[in-house]
Amino acid sequence: MSAKQPIAPLEGGRLALAAITLGLASFMAVVDITIANVSVPTISGNLGVGSEEGEWAITSFAIANAICIPLTGWLGRRFGQVRLFVGAVAAFTLASVLCGLAWSFDSLLLFRVLQGAVSGPIVPLSQALLVAVFPPQKRTFAVAMWAMTNMAGPVAGPLLGGWITDSYSWPWIFLVNAPVGLFVVVSTMTLLKGRDTPSMHLPVDLRGLALLALGIGCLQVTLDRGRTLDWFASPFICVTAILAVVSLVTLVIWELGEAHPIIDLRLFAHRNFAVGTVAVAAGFGLYFASLVLIPLWLQTHLGYSSTWAGLVTAPMGLFGILLAPFLGRWVAKGDARIYASTAFLAWAAVAWWRAGTTTGIDAGTIALSHLAQGIGIGFFLTPVVSLSLAGLPGDKLASASGLQTAIRMMSGSLIASLATTFWDNRSRFHQTHLAERLNPFDERSAGVIAGLRAAGLSNEQAWSVIARAQDVQAHILALNDFFFFSSFAFLAALAILWFARNPHAALPSKA
Repeated sequence: MSAKQPIAPLEGGRLALAAITLGLASFMAVVDITIANVSVPTISGNLGVGSEEGEWAITSFAIANAICIPLTGWLGRRFGQVRLFVGAVAAFTLASVLCGLAWSFDSLLLFRVLQGAVSGPIVPLSQALLVAVFPPQKRTFAVAMWAMTNMAGPVAGPLLGGWITDSYSWPWIFLVNAPVGLFVVVSTMTLLKGRDTPSMHLPVDLRGLALLALGIGCLQVTLDRGRTLDWFASPFICVTAILAVVSLVTLVIWELGEAHPIIDLRLFAHRNFAVGTVAVAAGFGLYFASLVLIPLWLQTHLGYSSTWAGLVTAPMGLFGILLAPFLGRWVAKGDARIYASTAFLAWAAVAWWRAGTTTGIDAGTIALSHLAQGIGIGFFLTPVVSLSLAGLPGDKLASASGLQTAIRMMSGSLIASLATTFWDNRSRFHQTHLAERLNPFDERSAGVIAGLRAAGLSNEQAWSVIARAQDVQAHILALNDFFFFSSFAFLAALAILWFARNPHAALPSKA
């Protein structure tokens, strides 16, 4: 049954409350993608499983989330966007509480799957509803607010997870969602009471749904578990990779011929959406990879605690917060491609700067590089999303947002996994070359050993110190290699971006 009234723009205090409500919902869902990452060792120990098995607490959420995000468009048309959003947030809140109350690792995995599945529609629908409740002249500002929460979430997740786990206990990383989720549900129902997008009874594309679940599920398992299982040296990873490729190729063929597809791949016929999606996948993937590698490097090789690693990376969100009130207005009046290019240029420059990092880098310099990286974050998602959605019919916005969000998140997982593998392989390469100089017959090595022996270390201890220094040096050289490659990859993504039309020239199409 269709809603009695369509969603209309709000004004004044109601509009401000709607922006806060929908922004909080998006932030909560995005934070939960990474909030458990730093808590896995604690959760595994408390529930009596190994750390490798404990990583399934992350993988299970990611698989369910990746499968359900592309379903947002179909579910929104079937039930109405407001009803689906309220139901998803309510179910997410309940699932979060159940995760916090889990009595065993098996029960935690079950509740994490539920949590990941029901959180799928929250992020794309928060964007669609923000666009709907804001007046047309302020909608790019709404996208800027949404973009800020999406880019800040992966940064805040590990920091909040580590702090909550250290200060309280791991169940609270899930239980903190309860008051936020309750507020979002009550506020949304109050603000949008009696209003929704039209709903219709659509046939269920069961074959498409099965192919989507199998393809995305196997792909996510391959990405999440490939590095720990040595990629294609593992028969399990070979099987999941083959199933992913076959299922996704079959899904594309099937969906293009389906009258009521579970995901609307015809959206890629829109030039701006296709180009914008490629650009957002590349940009976010490389950004997310650095977000994974740098805290890991700081903690494993420079001796930073999880809290300090979070603190020195936190400045990256500053420019996003400062630019959000203005960027929407700028993008509405100017060419979104220019602002998006600023993001890619800033990221390329920061990556080039980081490619020269040495072991003597201090916390202030690390924080400064993240502050500079924040320029890219501030100028990235709002212009690229605005560019992608330009010219799309209004009834396709939720589908487009859901599909692009799913591709963006999967790109983050893929590039982060590949970057971690690249870092490991390059560090071994550099260790081999550094080791060629580390022998008792090398004059410099002998001098260092003599100095350490004079300081009171035994011969074995002296060589252990050198081996540790070699390992640290090899990993920083490997990290430099990654950032050197990233600087050119960002420039390539920038070039792709300019294949899109100026969004002010992209008139709504009938497709």
